[in-house]
Amino acid sequence: MNSQQTLSFELLKQLFQSRRTVRRFTDDPVDENAIFDLIEAAIWAPNHRMTEPWRFYVLSKSGERRKQIARLTHDWVLANVQNPNPERARASAEAAQKELLDAPALIYVFSLPGDSDEVTEENYSATSCAVQNLMLAAHAKGLGVGWSTGKPCRSEKLAETLGADPASKIVGCLYIGYPATTPTGERRDVSHVTEWL
Repeated sequence: MNSQQTLSFELLKQLFQSRRTVRRFTDDPVDENAIFDLIEAAIWAPNHRMTEPWRFYVLSKSGERRKQIARLTHDWVLANVQNPNPERARASAEAAQKELLDAPALIYVFSLPGDSDEVTEENYSATSCAVQNLMLAAHAKGLGVGWSTGKPCRSEKLAETLGADPASKIVGCLYIGYPATTPTGERRDVSHVTEWL
């Protein structure tokens, strides 16, 4: 390995290790060109069948579609979150709605089905890799991403409201912006998760 390759590996390793899930952002807007760059990075994810199954739905900050999705999420949380205290249930629903409305940028990601269960599963895996590409590209640009598969992804009307293929599978909702705080994190040593056979 030459010195240039070593430098590139060290930079990549630093990028991997310093990336964090971010859900608290500044009010600074995210330029549309930056979002384009992130999606362009995403679509170069591994996809050995070349199905290119990923679909991205970018919801503009003040757009009507974002408001609709935020309301759907509010209603889903209110109806489904198990909380015996009605005030807390309402507060949880309002917080989920507000987070969707306040995020500087918001992208929903779906994976298209394949012509067999095997291909459908591979498509989902490829789309998950695409999200990781997007998150790393965002981090390299100084942006943070919060990848949610929870509350904002649960409404039965989500795909229809976004205009997504009804047979597609939600991969996540991506909150994107400039981090208001930088979370810390750690991982166990690779020896804890690796078997050399």
